[in-house]
Amino acid sequence: MVLAKEQLTKAMARQHWLDPLARKLLQAIGDLPPDPQTQPKAKIREQPQSAPSWSLDVNRATTEQWKKLPGCNEDMIDVLMRLQRGGVQFTHMNDLSSLLDLPSDLLELWEPHLLFRWHGDSPVLPEQPLLDLNAAAPLLLKQSLHWPERRLQGLIQERRRQPFEHLADLQERLCLPPDVIENLIGRVSFGIRPSGPSLPPRS
Repeated sequence: MVLAKEQLTKAMARQHWLDPLARKLLQAIGDLPPDPQTQPKAKIREQPQSAPSWSLDVNRATTEQWKKLPGCNEDMIDVLMRLQRGGVQFTHMNDLSSLLDLPSDLLELWEPHLLFRWHGDSPVLPEQPLLDLNAAAPLLLKQSLHWPERRLQGLIQERRRQPFEHLADLQERLCLPPDVIENLIGRVSFGIRPSGPSLPPRS
C-alpha cells in the first residue's frame, strides 16, 4: 500500500507541472508545498490632471491665440476680433458660448484655456431671455431693448434689407457703441427673418 502510494506520488510529481488537478492532490497529501499566495497588484494611482500648458485672455487674445483652440474656425475668429476692436468684452463662458453657439464637447475643450479678465468698469450683464433680433415684432423690440426710436427704426430697416448674422454685424451696420453691444451678449439671437414686412402694432 505504501509502495503504491509512493509510485503514485512519483508519477504525479513528474506530471504535476502540466496537470493542475494532480498538483492539488499532491498538495493535499503533503507531498508538495502550497502555492505561494500571489501579492495583490498595487493600484495605479490616477495622476491629477495637470494645468493647461497655455491660456488666453478672452478680451485681449490675438488671432493666432484663437487659432490654437480646437475647432475655432476663421468665421469665429473674425467675429471675436471685430467685437474686440469695437471694445466689447466678455464676462464668463456663457457669453462666449451664446455668441458662437458652441456645442458642449467643444466647450469642454476650450474652457480650461480661457481667462476672462475684465479691462474696464462696465457692469456684469444680468441673465435675460433670448430675443431674436431678426424676427421679433417691433413692439417686443421696443419693450426689450429700451432703445431710442431712431436706433430702433434703424434696426428694423436694416433687418428688412438683410438679416443680421451676429453681434459684430449688428454693431457695424448700426454703428452701435461698445456698451450697447455688451448689454446684448447672452440676451439676443439671430434667427431667420420672418416672411413679409414688419408691420407696426395695431393701436
